[in-house]
Amino acid sequence: MRNIVILIFILMFINWLSEDTSLDNIALKNVEMKPFAVPIQEELTPEEKKLQFTEEFFAGKSTIKPLYRYKIYARIYSKKKYLLGIDPNPAPYDLALGWDGLEKDEVFKTILAWQSFRWVHWRLKPSCPYDVDGVYLRLANNHVIPANKKILKGIKKLKKKDTVYMEGYLVSYYTESAGRTGSGASSTSRTDRLDNSCEVIYVTRLVSKYGEYK
Repeated sequence: MRNIVILIFILMFINWLSEDTSLDNIALKNVEMKPFAVPIQEELTPEEKKLQFTEEFFAGKSTIKPLYRYKIYARIYSKKKYLLGIDPNPAPYDLALGWDGLEKDEVFKTILAWQSFRWVHWRLKPSCPYDVDGVYLRLANNHVIPANKKILKGIKKLKKKDTVYMEGYLVSYYTESAGRTGSGASSTSRTDRLDNSCEVIYVTRLVSKYGEYK
C-alpha cells in the first residue's frame, strides 16, 4: 500500500512539472477591440456627460463622474487589493496592465512589476527588448472600480499573467470618508509619468478566461 501511495505522489509530481506554465496569449471572445492594441479613449456623448455614479463603503462614499469612454485589452503584470476608506480612491483593486508588445511571453519574462501605495513599480532585465520610455508607453497602473457585484466577482478571479478586457469610463471622484474628504481623477494621457498618471476606470464590462461580467 505504501508503495502505491509513493507511486501516486511521484506521478502527481511529474504531472505538475510537465504542466504548461508558458504565458500563451488567450484570445477573448466577443470583444470589440483588437487584442493588446493601444487602449481606446473616446469622447463622451451629451447623455454620458450627465452620468454620475456612487460607490459606498463602510466608512463613507465616493461620487464618480465620467471623463472619457475607455476600452483596454491587456495582460496583467501585477494585481493589488486595497482597503477602501484609507485613501480617497474608491477602487478596491489596482491592476498593472501591459499591451502593444508587452503581452508577449518573451517580454513578460523580462519585466519585474509590483505594486504598493497605489503605484506600480517595475524593473527591466538586460534582455528586455524595450527601453524605459518604451515600457512607460505600454504599461500602466489602473485603479479599477467595478460598476456592480458581478464585475467585482470577475475582478477578484483575475491573476497575474491573465489576459483581461475591460470597458467603461475614465473617471474623476470625490470621496467623503470618516469625516475626511478627498478627490482625484484619471490620467487621460499616454505620456504622463508623475502624480495622477494612473488610469482610474469605472468598469461596466469585463471579459477574461473566467467569463464575461457586466
